[in-house]
Amino acid sequence: MLKVLIVDDDVVSRMNLKTLIDWEDNGFCIAAEAENGSQALAMIERDVPDIVITDMSMPLMNGIDLIDHLGRHCPQVRIIALSAYDDFDYVRQSMKKGAVDYVLKHQLNAGTLLEILKAAERSVQRRSEVDRDLGIARSVQRREFLRRLLEGEDAGREDIREKWSELNIRLDDKNLAVALAEIDDFPFLEEKYASAEMEKLLKALMDIARENLRECENTEIVHLEKGRFAIVFSLGKVTSQLYVYSRLYGMLTGLGAEIAKYLNITACFGVSRVCRDAADLPRAYREAETLLKNKFYMGKNRIFMNEHPGERREESFYVLDIRDEKAILAALRNADFEEAGRRVEDVFGKVSNMRLSRKSTQMICVELVNIAIKAAKDVGIGISDLVDGRESPYHIIQKYETIGDLKDWLLQLYRKVAKMSGEMNVAEMADPVSDITRKAIDYVRRHYQNDLSMADAAGDAGVSPSYLSRLFKEECGIGFAEYLNRFRVERAKRLIADGEMKLKEIVNNVGFNNYNYFFKVFKEITGMTPSEYEAECKRVQNVGVE
Repeated sequence: MLKVLIVDDDVVSRMNLKTLIDWEDNGFCIAAEAENGSQALAMIERDVPDIVITDMSMPLMNGIDLIDHLGRHCPQVRIIALSAYDDFDYVRQSMKKGAVDYVLKHQLNAGTLLEILKAAERSVQRRSEVDRDLGIARSVQRREFLRRLLEGEDAGREDIREKWSELNIRLDDKNLAVALAEIDDFPFLEEKYASAEMEKLLKALMDIARENLRECENTEIVHLEKGRFAIVFSLGKVTSQLYVYSRLYGMLTGLGAEIAKYLNITACFGVSRVCRDAADLPRAYREAETLLKNKFYMGKNRIFMNEHPGERREESFYVLDIRDEKAILAALRNADFEEAGRRVEDVFGKVSNMRLSRKSTQMICVELVNIAIKAAKDVGIGISDLVDGRESPYHIIQKYETIGDLKDWLLQLYRKVAKMSGEMNVAEMADPVSDITRKAIDYVRRHYQNDLSMADAAGDAGVSPSYLSRLFKEECGIGFAEYLNRFRVERAKRLIADGEMKLKEIVNNVGFNNYNYFFKVFKEITGMTPSEYEAECKRVQNVGVE
């Protein structure tokens, strides 16, 4: 059964094509579908189809460029060109680049499609016969076979030996090891470079790897996906595990240095133990993949080897404590980055000690991002003000490959929230204020929950209470005590709206020692009692739910 890849940016056109005929009854299966040429190339890297049906006009990479690429790199693939435009130039270019047929979408029906597919099938069969005679596709077949073998698709010993011989694989089928390589920061490289540039980068990397490992004759290199490739080493007569590790470490260190020198990128390697024969390669590949996960905690540009093969760490479970959430939120609202940063460091310390998986750590980071967004929203700061508007912070989290990079990004986000929160608090004043008044305001933000006086704030600012009193009133338009009360009431309003604390708890939380005094001040500033404000918040929330 021939595998077909459909490439079209119009989902309706793809659906129409898929339902036009009974594919399997006619000897075809739709292996995958892509929205543009770039996406199609990534799929073809993983699994080469027999036939590609492609639209001509698509974003990122159009049909002509896709056909041209396939003609140069996958000449065995048969191509059928589709277009919504009756454009002779498209016809001429697609046929010149190697398409076996061209058809307009509005003229396409079940009979026409089946006729074109059967013609492509005959072409595939003729090309396969030529390839077998001349051995043109031998290297492609070899790499594809090794890829499937590593990923566990071909596991039968007899079948493996037969393929090993048929494809003339340059490896002994015993005493093998797998090194799985991953380019560091690959998601960011994909953003930096266009698809054609990324293709050149990967090709250059593979060329460097082959050249660097040329002296090791019994080696095969297979590009797997995106920024990952596998190196299969045939080790001959193994003298000792220590000797093998030393030898592989030396070769991979040299390879890593060459990649960094010529491409200005780094990579990590996970290296399996020696496996007895080729049938055990899937196990070796999984082991190398598991070792590569150490990159998350140990960092980039490293080689990971299994020094303790029997050791296995159980996955731990951790959720952010509600007290930590509230403390971090309060610190960000008060523009106190030091306190927020300290709490985040504590969280990452626990995550690191427990050696949580990358996925579990990402979930903790999502919670920490939610706190930052809530604190920002409280002072009128939108998400687009915190991160690049093109991406959500949740998508950014998934790109980071080490716990150190994740923590640094989060601390940077928190620093920005605290800074902007502080600026918004000061921006409430009519005019810019002096450094002394700014220090007094900052002191209020950091200590409003405690007993404090103008003398405390003046001491922190390095001036006398009388001087601060006069300067504060001149610059802010209200006295220090009134500003302190207004600040405390604003914090109380937020806690009331959150609905997680009782009023009596809120009174103490925002620095009032007496409920009656809090009641009096709250009503003077807001025009309603705390209980009335609480009822109004609940009413608004209920309306929102409805």
